[in-house]
Amino acid sequence: MSPFHGRGVTAVAQPPSQGHSPSFTGHRLGDHQPTLGGARVADRELWSYKEIAAHISVQPDTVRSYRKHGLLPPPDLVEGGRPYWFADTVREWVTRRPGHRGGH
Repeated sequence: MSPFHGRGVTAVAQPPSQGHSPSFTGHRLGDHQPTLGGARVADRELWSYKEIAAHISVQPDTVRSYRKHGLLPPPDLVEGGRPYWFADTVREWVTRRPGHRGGH
């Protein structure tokens, strides 16, 4: 399992060294919403199928099906063959998906 995998974990890519894949370091943002000059900074928390499913109240297999059928945005990161999306990517997608009625 990836060291950053889990709800509330943010990954920061480090430049790959010669012949190596990028490494990732994680930290928790908690409920704090970072700001810069009064503007909200992008949420770089990474979500797997499980976190996306919880956010939109469906099963993880439903989210996998969305990706298979091209209904989910491309992953922001793929680590060890597993896709991850930034929380803000998912939140923005949720506002555009068919049947969205507010809420999340």
